[in-house]
Amino acid sequence: GEAVVPVANCDVKEYNSNPKEQLPFKEFVEYWREYIGNGYRSSRGCLYLKDWHLSRSGLIPKLGIAFPEQDVYTTPVYFSSDWLNEYWDAVAVDDFRFVYMGPKG
Repeated sequence: GEAVVPVANCDVKEYNSNPKEQLPFKEFVEYWREYIGNGYRSSRGCLYLKDWHLSRSGLIPKLGIAFPEQDVYTTPVYFSSDWLNEYWDAVAVDDFRFVYMGPKG
């Protein structure tokens, strides 16, 4: 619940993208429950957790590591040749393992 996650406001566009803010995960889950309870409406807009590097392994410490000791990422069998992450893991720069979640709409 205390992990800080990137959250996009899908009701706002800035330079053809949605602006993001950083929120504690538990605050995002509370928002999501309230959003559903209010008939999929909120004065905060439609927020969506986007591009969370849940499995980041400490390659970029300044960005924060949510759960480095947990193995939270497994490549699905149909994508077992994960060449993009194989490359980025080898050069120790970044990764392309993201979590996306949010309400419908």
